[in-house]
Amino acid sequence: MNKCIRLVLSLAVLLPLLTGCWDRKELNDLGIMLGLGVDKDGDQVKVSAQVVVPNEVSSKSGGGKGTPVTQYQATAATLFEAIQKLTETSPRRIFMAHVRILVFGEEYARKDGIYDVMEALMREPSVRPDYYVMVARRTTASKVLDLLTPLENIPAEKLYNSLDVSAKTWSPTTTVTGDQLVDYMLTAGIQPVITGVEIVGNQKISGSKDNISSIRSPASLHTTGLSVFKKDKLVGWLTEEESKGYNYIRDNVVSTVSHLPCGNGGAVTFKALRTSTKRKAKIVNGQPVIHIKLENVSSIAAVECGVKIGSMETLRKLEQESEERLIELMQKSVNSVRRKYHADIFGFGQEVYHADPKLFKTMENDWLKYFDNLDVKYEANVQIKRTGTLDNSFKNEMKE
Repeated sequence: MNKCIRLVLSLAVLLPLLTGCWDRKELNDLGIMLGLGVDKDGDQVKVSAQVVVPNEVSSKSGGGKGTPVTQYQATAATLFEAIQKLTETSPRRIFMAHVRILVFGEEYARKDGIYDVMEALMREPSVRPDYYVMVARRTTASKVLDLLTPLENIPAEKLYNSLDVSAKTWSPTTTVTGDQLVDYMLTAGIQPVITGVEIVGNQKISGSKDNISSIRSPASLHTTGLSVFKKDKLVGWLTEEESKGYNYIRDNVVSTVSHLPCGNGGAVTFKALRTSTKRKAKIVNGQPVIHIKLENVSSIAAVECGVKIGSMETLRKLEQESEERLIELMQKSVNSVRRKYHADIFGFGQEVYHADPKLFKTMENDWLKYFDNLDVKYEANVQIKRTGTLDNSFKNEMKE
């Protein structure tokens, strides 16, 4: 009797562990989507899926004869209806767990807003929220995902890696993941900003291997400027200078290169080694005041004029001019956004909330009016730690 009880108990414990792969998905039955594009088609949603062609990316199969990816398109009333509708043309079920890049067409982002799409993707358990989001500038998402690129044979990977590297080494660009974007849209006191991408060159060649058959590609994908959103709709674009100022304020700058003009027409080029920015709100006489303090450590990368880099007086002057330039960039960005878009993309409202939650609650409904007249104080501290392997430039010593 005891043996029977032990046997039953053992089976009761072991059977749940022997369920097998009840939700398995065979790779041969899946079309792995790496890039997702969303465009407007009348009053409906047009979805473009960039799917990997396994035989063309597999070294064992001797790939390379065709294109490494293919694109499927479908139009429906909602996002997931369109995605399911892709099976009308795709021989495989679209698998979304490996999406690397989400691209919104500019027209869709301006007119329809992006919240419904973002909520649908966040709700879907198979989609990981670490993909990067971009906006196709002056073109559609389908055209962006249709362009073959050199170096990276999968365009979605190119977009992901290019944006990732650019955000770490070039101050006008930044990365925004799916979960960050939703957080920006739902959090009071901050509006979303998304990096743009545009096609430069011959757009008619998109989708053809001719674009990667020469040293210089006839068309290329460029990350370009930051798009400004109000709630979930695109309202405009920042220039390169304004984008730099935004990223300095938001502490997004990891490393970058900039320059200052010399008196005789040349320039001194700087490479930022470390940059950090702190934002803090203080309440003065019942009104919020934003304090921005930027700390920058740079090295001298190039000297195109005859200044004496070995002189401490010269270095201090360059540091002072750099501080003035950084403050100018931040001021220009804030003033431009206030004048053109009236959208708090800098998160000043969040800083006020952290400083005095009760005061911010009284301002929250009309925060953008307060934002337009907010007192913002800027401070920058630049230190030049390195001058490279040379001291003074030997340009003036060249012989005729």
